[in-house]
Amino acid sequence: MLSRANVHEDDGLRVIPLRSPTLPPAQHTNMCWVGRDKCWIVDPAAHTSEERARALALIDAAADERTFEGVLLTHHHRDHVGSAALLSEHLQVPVAAHRITADLLKGQLAVDRLLEEGDVIVGGPEEDDRWHVLHTPGHASGHIVLWEPVRRWMIGGDMMAATGTIVIEPPDGHMSTYLAQLDRLAGLRPDRFVPAHGAVIEDPVERLAFYQSHRLKREARVRGSLRSELEPLRAITERSYPELDRALLPLADRSCLAHLIRLEELGEATRDGERWSAR
Repeated sequence: MLSRANVHEDDGLRVIPLRSPTLPPAQHTNMCWVGRDKCWIVDPAAHTSEERARALALIDAAADERTFEGVLLTHHHRDHVGSAALLSEHLQVPVAAHRITADLLKGQLAVDRLLEEGDVIVGGPEEDDRWHVLHTPGHASGHIVLWEPVRRWMIGGDMMAATGTIVIEPPDGHMSTYLAQLDRLAGLRPDRFVPAHGAVIEDPVERLAFYQSHRLKREARVRGSLRSELEPLRAITERSYPELDRALLPLADRSCLAHLIRLEELGEATRDGERWSAR
């Protein structure tokens, strides 16, 4: 298994953890590049001058052996895009992302190439160096995954993390959509999954199943925490996440709200403004 602490390369895939302003327990976001000959840099996360210098040094050192074709973003969150403009200018290459991500970044970062479901990023002449774009909303509405179907490798962004969980934050995040996309990815039977946070996942089908199970168990807690009278979100969060440090309750509020919206869609919860009850 690849460690999160160092730079690793494996036959056209390089994973480089860079310190970023992400959510705990993660402290790094994996910048990686795919392609043996024609490389795309995925999720250049670095925000600090030190981490940006490190990323530039690694890319410049590799430039004699490969051509860098562009910078690709899995989605718009700030811990994934920190050095996109810098690397685009340094290498004179485009920034690519889903059209929804481009819209969400408007005024912050220019996206030069729009990606859609079914597009293919070609890293070289070999059949196992063609990375298919999958549109996987749920965590973020413009989220994409790169899928290499011969070796069955995925560059998964924030669909899963090696440790901890993924926050689904409405309105851009949508729990039912996220769960459906986890099911879709599991159905592809990946052999290796590169998350944005943490070590490469070598048992991704099992991990995807765990993510689904964990979410549904949490949903059952939220359902069980609903009362017949309307209550504010925080009261429901506190009952649904009784083990959580109070300092983390604002973060838990986001996930709890995503579950409540899903329960409302299923006809099991109702709300009046920002107050919720069982239906």
